[in-house]
Amino acid sequence: MAEKTQPGAASGDADAESGSVGDDNRGRALVALEIMRRRGLIDPATYEARKREIEAG
Repeated sequence: MAEKTQPGAASGDADAESGSVGDDNRGRALVALEIMRRRGLIDPATYEARKREIEAG
């Protein structure tokens, strides 16, 4: 019988396919963060704190 995996579980290869690996990872994270802020998904304090973390590397 085939071994079952967790639904939605992603491997490291999925990161490479999605483009989240590489030199512009920080830029992508900042864009995603800005989108969340614009949609009201995160409050301004969380946005600023997370932005500082991303920019710091």
